[in-house]
Amino acid sequence: MKTSEKVLQLLLKKQAFLSGQELADELNVSRTAVWKAIQSLQEEGYQIESKPRIGYRYIEGLKLSEASIRRFLNPELDLDFEIYDTIDSTNNRCSQKAMDPETKTPLVVISDSQKAGHGRYGRPFASPVGGGIYISILLDNDDPDFNPGLLTTATAIAVTRTIEKLVHARCEIKWVNDVLVDGKKIVGILTEGVADLETQLIKHVIVGTGINYLTDPSEFPEEIRQRAGSLRRYTLDSGVSRNAFIANYLNEFFSLYKNYKAASFMDEYRAHSNTIGKDVTINRSGQTSEGHVATIDNQGRLVLSSGETLSSGEVTKIRSTD
Repeated sequence: MKTSEKVLQLLLKKQAFLSGQELADELNVSRTAVWKAIQSLQEEGYQIESKPRIGYRYIEGLKLSEASIRRFLNPELDLDFEIYDTIDSTNNRCSQKAMDPETKTPLVVISDSQKAGHGRYGRPFASPVGGGIYISILLDNDDPDFNPGLLTTATAIAVTRTIEKLVHARCEIKWVNDVLVDGKKIVGILTEGVADLETQLIKHVIVGTGINYLTDPSEFPEEIRQRAGSLRRYTLDSGVSRNAFIANYLNEFFSLYKNYKAASFMDEYRAHSNTIGKDVTINRSGQTSEGHVATIDNQGRLVLSSGETLSSGEVTKIRSTD
């Protein structure tokens, strides 16, 4: 481990001013080495306050940091991380890692921006620099009855709990994978399976989540500004960093994931649904149909008043029945 990484760990652990001499003594290096390490960290984007004759203190900022995430992470979670300034797609990176037998899972891939972020049906997902959270989780799968729809609903609840707890914004969920705040999409979720080439069984699962956290809405492409929103106003008021949010989201996700097939969270999902009780238009494989949503069952399926049950598709229009 480099000296700069050791210095960062000490500053994160202490969360108070540490003098250059204290850091040097703890690490058994010179004060010059400490000063160079501090300079290196600041150049990398870490916010480290320096006061003459007092010392150095870490300030939580915009910089994505594994060490900072781990401060807030449940210590029982044994996760590997990859963090990038930019990447084509965090889900694509997980797909690549799934092909490597040396990959340790769960693996969490995070990027500050994506050049080719995508959602369902391959649609582009706007992923500008410096404010969003673009995160994918690679999981092993040995369950032949893996239910991607139900895992997506669990993920929506994990994100919703984190938003409501930390930044105090009321969420709605549009079946199956969109989380809305103030009527606009804030979060998109994409769950994908990676099949074994020989057996064609799903051996890995990727859960990708894109969150418009501190994103300036003016940075969205013109064609999505009417329907895409951002948590920016709420996060600036709350002061919760991206690192703290990511850690809390991972805590919620893995708490649900270990027993997600029991569907104990579905009452919570239904309570947040903006779809139940509404007339909707549904797109399935390019074919559209209309119906009235009676409920969402414990498998995460949309149940229409006609009795039809849908496990996949996209709700493209929602109309009040009032």
